[in-house]
Amino acid sequence: TQHGFLTTSKVLSQTIFTDPPAFAIDCNVLYYYSCCGIISASTMAPIPEPDLSATGGTYDVNESGIEFRHAPSLPTPKDGNEFLSRLKNNLSLRVLDRPSKNELVFELIGVDISFANALRRIMIAEVPTMALEYVYMWNNSGIIHDEVLSHRLGLVPLNVDPRLFDEYGFDVDEDGNPAATDRNTIVFRLNVACGRNAREDEKIRKKMEVKWKNEGLVSGYDVAEAQQGGGRVGSERKSSGGRGGRTNDEEMEGDPEPSVMNLSIADRAAADAVSSPNVQATPIDPPHRPFTKHVYTRDFLWAPQGDQLSRFPLHSSGVGSGVGGGIRPLHEDILIAKLRPGQVIELEAHARKGVGKDHAKFSPVATASYRIMPHIEILKPIYDELAEELVNWFEPGVFKCEPTSDKGHRVKAVVSNPYACTMSRNFMRNPVLKESIRMSRIPNHFIFSVESVGMMEPAVIVAEALKVLKEKCERVSGLADDALAMGE
Repeated sequence: TQHGFLTTSKVLSQTIFTDPPAFAIDCNVLYYYSCCGIISASTMAPIPEPDLSATGGTYDVNESGIEFRHAPSLPTPKDGNEFLSRLKNNLSLRVLDRPSKNELVFELIGVDISFANALRRIMIAEVPTMALEYVYMWNNSGIIHDEVLSHRLGLVPLNVDPRLFDEYGFDVDEDGNPAATDRNTIVFRLNVACGRNAREDEKIRKKMEVKWKNEGLVSGYDVAEAQQGGGRVGSERKSSGGRGGRTNDEEMEGDPEPSVMNLSIADRAAADAVSSPNVQATPIDPPHRPFTKHVYTRDFLWAPQGDQLSRFPLHSSGVGSGVGGGIRPLHEDILIAKLRPGQVIELEAHARKGVGKDHAKFSPVATASYRIMPHIEILKPIYDELAEELVNWFEPGVFKCEPTSDKGHRVKAVVSNPYACTMSRNFMRNPVLKESIRMSRIPNHFIFSVESVGMMEPAVIVAEALKVLKEKCERVSGLADDALAMGE
């Protein structure tokens, strides 16, 4: 077992990146993956029949649960070269779908479940990202406690590529202590105050904006202005206060409220419903309610350090799915706090590089999961009404009806798309279908679903996770070599 584990470590460290032809994935494709790389069901290669000798069996699904059906397996590899040859021949990775920019579905074939689970855990907990780590609270007279506000700030995702920054501690000062530099730290400031009403609040904001620009601070409005070529559009420049349920409780007249989810169809439907003459608008808030200021992530002030402004210009498109430009929160409309007249928040926050196993705020994925590939066999032909019932009710999308020349029958059920199988056992309620279909899972075939938070594309996260796994394997291999050398 020890020999096999160490050999696997060496194989993975040699194969994942140094020998791309042996590993059926081009990491450059993962890094620069675009929508044109999607493999549709029509262009996808046929699904091979599972080799039970390579897995030692399969998981059969029955009414009571799952049972492992053993099968004759291949003999144990006689040496590392044979093990390496088997792994190279069986290992493959194939992109199946990309539903959105932040989602990726791919399949990994020819590996043990321990490898698949290691890759999943690394994507969640060991791929580094940037997040707010230290918050220096100068003044907070709002109702949110300092600790709660700091926690909320830490969970705000940042639209910056972590690969462009060093780990904190890499740079040291004259005494050998870790030093904060423009290569390992991002500085944000938040300086907001609530006026007595919307007009006063707007005056305060404009006055503070001049001061911020003189100090070289960058807000979300400045990024929007730079990307618009210097022209500031009304939808980007919001009023800081008001009354009602809109941004900062009151928007400028004729200034449309942006969609949080960018669902234009839903937005139009909601606008039509509100403008309908049959709808009577009812006030949400009681009259004479004190003015309330909403503090959003667009109010964050980025304080560029060193050459960060030249490395991350405001007119750039960014690396994630957010607004891009400079170093900004991934989404500019995340609500941070609410203030009443006279309340202020003044703080400075430092973002540093970290991993999800230290804190969930560093995790680059919203979810990363896998499921074992279903394998469906039709043991006995299924015809006509029973076939249509199977296709339309028991397993939609998995089977399809095809015309048949079999005497006395119109159509026959065939397996169409096993990827759509949810392992539902509803068909087993029918005694005929129960005897006609065998459902199982292939132990070495995994379907991964990765959803990125947004600071990195999911394909990049997968490639970075493979890099981390490669480094782990190299460390284990090095320790094994040292142990053998000491034993000799």
